[in-house]
Amino acid sequence: MKTTSKDDKIYIGRKAGQEIIKEITNAKKSIKIVSPYLSPEYIKELIALHKKGKEITLITADSIKDSESFHSNFRTSDLLDKNTSLNKDRYKKRKSRLYLSFFLFFASIFSLILYFISSFFVYTAVFLFFISIPLIIYFYSITPYDTTYTPIFRIKVFDSKTGKKPWSTELVHSKIFVIDESICFLGSANFTYSGFETHYETVIKVEDINAIRDISQEIENLYNSHELKAKPVKDWASL
Repeated sequence: MKTTSKDDKIYIGRKAGQEIIKEITNAKKSIKIVSPYLSPEYIKELIALHKKGKEITLITADSIKDSESFHSNFRTSDLLDKNTSLNKDRYKKRKSRLYLSFFLFFASIFSLILYFISSFFVYTAVFLFFISIPLIIYFYSITPYDTTYTPIFRIKVFDSKTGKKPWSTELVHSKIFVIDESICFLGSANFTYSGFETHYETVIKVEDINAIRDISQEIENLYNSHELKAKPVKDWASL
């Protein structure tokens, strides 16, 4: 992508990214973020904004968590909705096998009663009992439901180790922040506490509407890209 901008402000130094988090917090409609590294407390801010009806797009690389996650109560499961649906085929098979298992169990009880007629039936009773009980436990433990997890807002975690060569790394390394399709930040600051507060960073604030439109579209192109493999939810989330 190539674009031009005539309305820029440049921030350099520590705390250069404070303007970014300020604009994100005050977003009225939408937020788009590309950042290879994330801080859990900032992700929690995105979750809070999502709950207020803001449209969130988050693109990152390899992992949602970072080292700061050990000092936060944030869990990747906070980013997921759990969806449960009945698997009809599994339900029918489970039901029929449970019926068979209970039939064997009651047959063992009946055989035990018949023991008073002939001692032969005690062996049948014991055999059926020790066959039926494990079967009942096993088939009862099989859940007839399928559980899937979907992100609460648009999230892509690209795998940097899936380049054209096995040893290559193709990291999504850009840091881009588009707020309300009217403000954009570019530069070196990641969506992390250190990027916004302690590291010496460069941040460019773009307010040229044409440039913002181009950059926003580039984020959409990246989100829908097939050049890099996106990790499935189960690979980046703690379920």
